[in-house]
Amino acid sequence: TGRAPDRSVIMSQYVQRATGVAKQAAEVFSKRVVPPAVEYYNATMAKNAQYVVKDPAAVDKLGKQLVYSNLAKLPVMVEGAQAEMNIVKQKWAGRMDLPMTEVGTAALFAGEVYAWFCVGEIVGRGGGLTGY
Repeated sequence: TGRAPDRSVIMSQYVQRATGVAKQAAEVFSKRVVPPAVEYYNATMAKNAQYVVKDPAAVDKLGKQLVYSNLAKLPVMVEGAQAEMNIVKQKWAGRMDLPMTEVGTAALFAGEVYAWFCVGEIVGRGGGLTGY
């Protein structure tokens, strides 16, 4: 008789095979991946034990210390950016006196920034050139 096998039989065979493959993968993972990972973790923690904070009160403060320490750096960074902007303004004011090497360098830099912007746009859209 040329009847096709029942779908439930095919599905149960598929589930049994998939379960067997998953069990084998879990066994291999537990034997080959977990022990080296645990060994690496233990070695890293032993090497960096001096940086582990054990006081719970100090641990609670770490997040705020990180945020506010970085925020405290902002005024210095803003001053640096303003100083660089002043240099750019001075160069722009005397742009007719700039040597061609500086003009060429600035043009190449602007082109490179634009090129990296385009690369970022392409990568951000999934790597294809369609949709442009």
